[in-house]
Amino acid sequence: MERNRVKLSESLDARKIDRRQLMQGLGVTAGIALAAAAVPKAFAAFAGSAAQNAMGTGKSFPVVTVNHLSLAASDYAKSRDWYADLFGMRVVWDDGKKCGLEFGSLTEPNGIYITQVAKPGDKAVVGHFAFGTANVVENLAAMKTEMERRGLQNIRPDGGVGWSALDPAGYMLNTWVPIKDKAMFPGAAAPCEDANSAKCKDAYEVGLKDLSSIPKASGKGFKASSYRNIVLNVPEADIPKEREFYSGMFGMKVIEDKQTGPNPEVILSFGGNTLCLRKTANPGDKPYCNSYGFVIEKYDQGKVKAELERRGLNPAPDSKSGWTIHDPDGMSILVAG
Repeated sequence: MERNRVKLSESLDARKIDRRQLMQGLGVTAGIALAAAAVPKAFAAFAGSAAQNAMGTGKSFPVVTVNHLSLAASDYAKSRDWYADLFGMRVVWDDGKKCGLEFGSLTEPNGIYITQVAKPGDKAVVGHFAFGTANVVENLAAMKTEMERRGLQNIRPDGGVGWSALDPAGYMLNTWVPIKDKAMFPGAAAPCEDANSAKCKDAYEVGLKDLSSIPKASGKGFKASSYRNIVLNVPEADIPKEREFYSGMFGMKVIEDKQTGPNPEVILSFGGNTLCLRKTANPGDKPYCNSYGFVIEKYDQGKVKAELERRGLNPAPDSKSGWTIHDPDGMSILVAG
């Protein structure tokens, strides 16, 4: 193999090699080489692109935070106070109809958006996730190119500083947004088509005006630092492509890969957070999320249980380092170390 590379290099230096020979030297099939030969691109750009496509790979834009998990609750204010008090979350934006909470790092926070369900009686739902990554604005064009290369559906700008699309299984995502930015707040998509517009800035300011009127946390709860897990349930047939998508495009690290057996599951990590891909109970179900959890600082199994019981949350054990409870709308929440 090394001898072939040397010969390839010598031929390049002597300018005695054509495109077909180059592609064969790179180990790319003749069919790809012949198809690409019809495209009038620069020689080096052509070789790199053809080799990349042959391997089925694309550009990765690693994510490090959950900018927000979007929860539509039956009573947004009640849920806001519940999460803020129990997990020590910071209410950073609230316009009286919806709010944004952050936890963990001040500069690279994880977050949760809480909005009101569309009409009374509607079921609470996690509508989408938003992943935070660095240098979004500089990479906007390249990010769109990668989404298009992967054939993602419903690609559109979000908040003027990010992108939204459906993942391969059809779940809604803010695929990339800044780690922290004033153009990203609950409901930002409409007023922030231009992130620098007066309309966007005014809408952002509205959510800062009355933060002082929001009830303060009791101080008896915990302090969340990251998402212990976000569970995305998808049809079993979609798990392999979801695994490749989240590890490939988002740079998440696969830490557990069980795609066989009665309960297939893939677990991926990014930053201090974890995403779990699990099989839906009903193969015909659309992708959904109704379970997530938080890592809390200074975790102590007994003390955590006592506080959860004091609050009437009926904790159920989940391994030796976690308790499962339910939020005001019945979402399954893991409290873990």
